Amino acid sequence: MLFNIKVNYNTKSRYGYIKGEVDSFTWFALVHKEDVEFGINAENLETGKGRVSRLCLYKDIPMPNYTKRLIYANYRRGWDVFNKSYEKMVMDLVGYLDRIYSIRAVK
Repeated sequence: MLFNIKVNYNTKSRYGYIKGEVDSFTWFALVHKEDVEFGINAENLETGKGRVSRLCLYKDIPMPNYTKRLIYANYRRGWDVFNKSYEKMVMDLVGYLDRIYSIRAVK
């Protein structure tokens, strides 16, 4: 893992919408229990089999009367926004989410 990824564990469910931070960015993702056909392929970031079907990487910039949101990557069953400068960060984040949410406790 190249980047400092933090997950907000205040959510009630192990799967679903997950929020967190990676370095100075904020992100949220929709993580499924199993791979879905429209998920992000963790190996190449293409639409394919993967656990993450929604991902947004952004920064909020406080302004005098509002907050400006700068989006660096946005995936909704396909990439709407993808700043190639952050490809390694996005790949690391998707790979992390894919790995961490595929771990299952065995009795």
